Amino acid sequence: MANLKFTKRDGELLIDLYKHRYLTISQIQRLHFPSLQTAYRRMRILKNAGYVSVFSIANIDESVFKLAAKGISSVAGLLGVERGDLKWTDTKTKPRDYYFMRHFIAINDFRIMLKQACLKTGIKLIGFIPDYYGKKTEKGGMSKYIKDVICDISTEREQISHTPDGVFALEKDKTAALFFLEIDRGTEVVSDPEKGVLKSIRFYANYLLNGKYQRYAKDFKVDSFKGFRSLYVTTSEKRLQNIRRATKSLQVSQKAKRFHWITTLEKLRDRNVLNSVWLSIDVDDKKVYKIG
Repeated sequence: MANLKFTKRDGELLIDLYKHRYLTISQIQRLHFPSLQTAYRRMRILKNAGYVSVFSIANIDESVFKLAAKGISSVAGLLGVERGDLKWTDTKTKPRDYYFMRHFIAINDFRIMLKQACLKTGIKLIGFIPDYYGKKTEKGGMSKYIKDVICDISTEREQISHTPDGVFALEKDKTAALFFLEIDRGTEVVSDPEKGVLKSIRFYANYLLNGKYQRYAKDFKVDSFKGFRSLYVTTSEKRLQNIRRATKSLQVSQKAKRFHWITTLEKLRDRNVLNSVWLSIDVDDKKVYKIG
């Protein structure tokens, strides 16, 4: 398609595909198009021109798009960097794991809602680091950049490792705030402090006390953070209340529990991510919180 007229929107779309790695057609529409029909039409043109590729996953009723070779080269040019600087690892095969893709889609849903909420309120999204972002190990392999290990102060010899689903920073009135994202798909146990949700809460409680989270000040180009909040997005109100009740017996102070907020994906879709849709993990705390 030599006669393709590459537009500014096409460039912005390809950069979003680079940042999010995989986007469903409805996510692409929410980011760039007035209707699904218009989104499908343009994505078909970009696919035929070699900028993007599309695939489907069993039990996911939407087309999923990713960058093709020509698309990643275009992104490098648009960003003014070499292709190798993008640290992009393309795969010949599509993801086959339904649960992985549902989780991935949910993370990107949150990112899109967050971006759009920031645009409406004037709060600045400094940056977002997803869980799949990698770094090279000393042996030449790759490890997750935001995976961290922390000592449990209550049992000095025990270490807790955890990888958030995302890390992001917001700025309001020249003050930066740090957040960790946890997308709960309702498949992990909520009663075992050594696994799943409760393990992550233990990790964050110790992370807050240790101060190791300040590593992200460099990533987001700020001097330091006063603390952070971990945000849990779960599947239903019932699941939300089960998680809050489960934390009752967790050996973490109530003050620390109130640094962890939780809501449902449905509430986020109905209202602004930054609005009063968040409860603290502490079941005795009746206050409703907002980010903005």
